[in-house]
Amino acid sequence: MSGWLTGRNVVALILIVIAVSASFLIYRLMHPTPEIEVKKEWISDVTPASGPGVPPPGIRGDGPWNHRLLIAISHDGLNWSKTYRILADQASVPDVIVDMNGYVRVYYVDYFNLGIVVAISKDLENWTYIKVKGINESWVDPSIVILPDGRFRLYASYMPLHGKQNKILSAISDDGIHFRVEPGIRYRGKESITDPDVIYADGKWVMFLDVLSLPEPKILMLTSEDGLAFKEKAEIHVEGQVPCLIRHGKGYRLYLHREDASSILTYYSEDLEKWGNMTAVLNSGQPGSLDEYGVADPAVAKLPNGTYIMVYKTWIREFKPKNP
Repeated sequence: MSGWLTGRNVVALILIVIAVSASFLIYRLMHPTPEIEVKKEWISDVTPASGPGVPPPGIRGDGPWNHRLLIAISHDGLNWSKTYRILADQASVPDVIVDMNGYVRVYYVDYFNLGIVVAISKDLENWTYIKVKGINESWVDPSIVILPDGRFRLYASYMPLHGKQNKILSAISDDGIHFRVEPGIRYRGKESITDPDVIYADGKWVMFLDVLSLPEPKILMLTSEDGLAFKEKAEIHVEGQVPCLIRHGKGYRLYLHREDASSILTYYSEDLEKWGNMTAVLNSGQPGSLDEYGVADPAVAKLPNGTYIMVYKTWIREFKPKNP
């Protein structure tokens, strides 16, 4: 056997190996392996509350300690079916998006866990709850957007322990969980401002927010070229509070709640300035139902299958919001 590996045989063996390798390479190029979707796995690091909480010392009245988030589904964004699925208690002011992998993400103020939490699900039944990192509990009323490069930007109203709540801040993230605060202020109001909602529309960033002016609050529209410096564009003359703006058909649909929290309302526009007639799309529930005390803070997104999800706030224990 030792004499078999002559110089000529070695050369022949090398040529055979090269030929087989080349054939395999050509085959793989012509028959590529199908891409396999890598299933993302998140692990909850917080547990949502169950039932009402206790307000901070010296605080009376309503607050997120008495709020509950529920889910509704629609085939067209107008006709809604309540699931009565409790997403979280002691939770308020949600925002909902669908990320690039088709996961539903609901960002909301979590009183029980002292900060903003994101709930993540693919099927709307099984949820993972993760506390957002990099910001403190003074960041409230979250609005989340996905940038063209795939990163996440979180906008929020800044509510300090002392002083006026009149600033909108932002933070940036690669994964929508770990954020870095961006320098500067996105917008500073002359009066108290809350509940920003931001989308990209017609080549610019558009923000709707609540201005807590007297004798009654108003909705303000702002625009930005870069998503960082916003300027006032127009006052939106519609009924309702806590705006949620989405693309819908050839235009845009705005959702809000009535001041007495009896209904969630919607308006349609093709230019974000002229709004059509108001339609009530979700009403408070019957006595004994989970949302009998009112419906508020709508957050709406279109799902990958073409249907729509709404996450909305209700009250765990009875509370009478101020009437207009």
